Amino acid sequence: MLRWSASARTRYLVLALAAALLSGVFAYLYLGGLSERVPVVVAATDIPAFARLDGDMIRTAFLPPVAVHPAAVVRADDARGRVSLVSRMAGEQILAPSLVSGDSPGEYRASLGPEERAFFLTADAAHGGWRGVQVGDFIDLTVVCEGTSVCLEQGLEVLEVVAGEASALLANRDAPAAGVFLRVTPGTAERIALAVEYGKVFVSVSGYTGIPVPTVGAWLEQLLQGGEGSEPSWP
Repeated sequence: MLRWSASARTRYLVLALAAALLSGVFAYLYLGGLSERVPVVVAATDIPAFARLDGDMIRTAFLPPVAVHPAAVVRADDARGRVSLVSRMAGEQILAPSLVSGDSPGEYRASLGPEERAFFLTADAAHGGWRGVQVGDFIDLTVVCEGTSVCLEQGLEVLEVVAGEASALLANRDAPAAGVFLRVTPGTAERIALAVEYGKVFVSVSGYTGIPVPTVGAWLEQLLQGGEGSEPSWP
């Protein structure tokens, strides 16, 4: 029969007490962590990818520190108005690397849908209307080709204005731009490219309440004959 010496029993008791003490400390720290709460921004509803976050789409939750992602946004103001590059389910934490502001060059791409593109139209390729154009404006394009004038596209959103040398020097929104990036579909991009290559393109800026207006085009024979003439055949 195994018999423990007094010194062995003492060492065993000391180790057992130490283990119990450590367990108590860890339990205290764990329970203390559960009781502590820190703010974190989460999705208030399901958020699709490329959505711009507004006040109804996010909320502030209070979670234990161990449950908060290291990259989570902790202030609602740091997420509001920004674009989420990924979808989020309701209750998911909003992570800072998945957000873009759209203010930096090229970040307009975050707002493009899967079937949308950004078409760069140089100021030299389209006549008139560029002075004062800024991000968020909507423009119409009219093309003249072989004696026919038609409204090519209406309500194209300006995603980014590329400043020319004068714009950079003047730092003024009224300075002329070198060109603009427009929200388009691939089909619209084809039409604009063809119009620039074979016709003469003019730009009109829409008002804040502008809506698409049906047009039939104009043609040279009609213009010269006071409204009479054959129908235009292009494009």
